[in-house]
Amino acid sequence: MRLLFLSVFFLTSATCHAQWKTSVGINIPPIIAKSAEISSEFRHHPGYSLNLNLGRTFKTSHIGLIDYKVYDGVSQRQTSGTFLKAGARLYPTSISGKQKRNHFFVGAFFVLSQYRQTALQREFSDSEFTDTYTPVSRKGTVLFPAATIGFQHNLTRFLILDWGVQKSFVLRENNYLGRRDRNYQPGAGSAQSDPFIGYFQGILSLKYQFSN
Repeated sequence: MRLLFLSVFFLTSATCHAQWKTSVGINIPPIIAKSAEISSEFRHHPGYSLNLNLGRTFKTSHIGLIDYKVYDGVSQRQTSGTFLKAGARLYPTSISGKQKRNHFFVGAFFVLSQYRQTALQREFSDSEFTDTYTPVSRKGTVLFPAATIGFQHNLTRFLILDWGVQKSFVLRENNYLGRRDRNYQPGAGSAQSDPFIGYFQGILSLKYQFSN
């Protein structure tokens, strides 16, 4: 939780100056997995910004848009949790200081993800699954890096549209319920979203920019 307090303190201190522009919105793709994510951006220069996102996952059974249906003896898997993303973006085409209506961005986050999972696990005996199910659960908090890439469009003076992708590099103890790639991670998505490197999540955020 130290990262949470340091991130909030840092970004709040930075935006206390009147010349910083602040925009706040909602990232839409996580809604598919019963997650709500508020995204915020703090900008002092057109070429870079600081970012702070907060979110909550509500008992999701989402395992990715593609289900590879590999039975692992676990059913009714649900994940809940909260997450914080703190990082920065770079806008290469605006590094000169000129504000553009549409521009490309790359960014990086540290994600603090708290999770709690519940499921029913089928008991395994004599080299086969039995008809007996046992309630199981896992919980914990992990910190991992993530990278983003996409485009930002200034629709009006106050409305901003972001779209792109986030790739997370989840570093978690081996306390998954069943197969790792069928476990949802709040703030990162599902490892099954990409069968090769996993944990891709979309960015589609409509933000309101406050005047300064």
